[in-house]
Amino acid sequence: MKTLRVAKLLAERWRAQLDLLHVIPPLPSTSTLYPAMLPIAPSARRTASADLKRLKDFAFEQSVQPLPYSCTIRLGAAGEEINEIARKTSTDLITIATRGYTGLKYAFLGSTTAQVMRTAPCPVLVVREVEYLSAKERARRGRTPLGFKKVLVPLDFSECSRVGLDYALGVAREFRSSLLLFHCVVPPTYALGAGHTALAGPKLIASQQEFAQDEMENLYRELDKKSVEIEMLVGLGSPVEQINECIRRQGVDLVVTSTHGRTGLKRLFIGSTAEQIVRHAICPVLVVPNRPPRRRRENSVVKRVSE
Repeated sequence: MKTLRVAKLLAERWRAQLDLLHVIPPLPSTSTLYPAMLPIAPSARRTASADLKRLKDFAFEQSVQPLPYSCTIRLGAAGEEINEIARKTSTDLITIATRGYTGLKYAFLGSTTAQVMRTAPCPVLVVREVEYLSAKERARRGRTPLGFKKVLVPLDFSECSRVGLDYALGVAREFRSSLLLFHCVVPPTYALGAGHTALAGPKLIASQQEFAQDEMENLYRELDKKSVEIEMLVGLGSPVEQINECIRRQGVDLVVTSTHGRTGLKRLFIGSTAEQIVRHAICPVLVVPNRPPRRRRENSVVKRVSE
């Protein structure tokens, strides 16, 4: 419901169409003979019909009628169906919630949000469930669900992270937000003994910090004419931990990050910083896919929001 609330406010602000989508998971497979599967189709149709009515009733209760909107029911794997609908309807933004599963629960259950993020054809706005926030944070964000006063942009100075920065500039101009550019220097690890580490480690860290500071200053000079308030910060340690600490310490309202789009074994063993940020962040996270845009628009205004 919080996600729908945010999606509705965005749709009203951008005069966009709001598409409500509910996916019914497939029935478990059966090893019995074919005749035993015959009753499944009518049962699925009845379930879909009932869920569609519930979805339309829900839309009426949430007063989305002033907006152009649609209600859709699909049967299948949630992540695949969401992205398929987004492609077919030329969706500009997907809004979705995350329960914040971590550890073994995440490993075995997976995450629909993570699946959507990996292959989404458009940016994905992930809204954190408020139950996971402190009472003070719940109260603040509950009053201003779109109060994006400070936007954090994690950077590794790659072309991929620049995609997120460009999108964040548009968000900052739209909501009159300040941008906090953040880079994290990761301490090097060695397979050698402590003597080698003691000599080389501090010098390498200092060199990385100097490089990061130079890159930040170059970005600041480049963005100085964009009419957006900009802050810069360089951290040291685990990127995800440092980003989450920065969110709490700096009062960040939104994180805008891009994803390298790793899949398969590469994603499994390397992991995804964007996914980890989404699982742990206490504020909404906007994930921008590092892929060529489906089409180019002059004003970059969102026309269709899926929830």
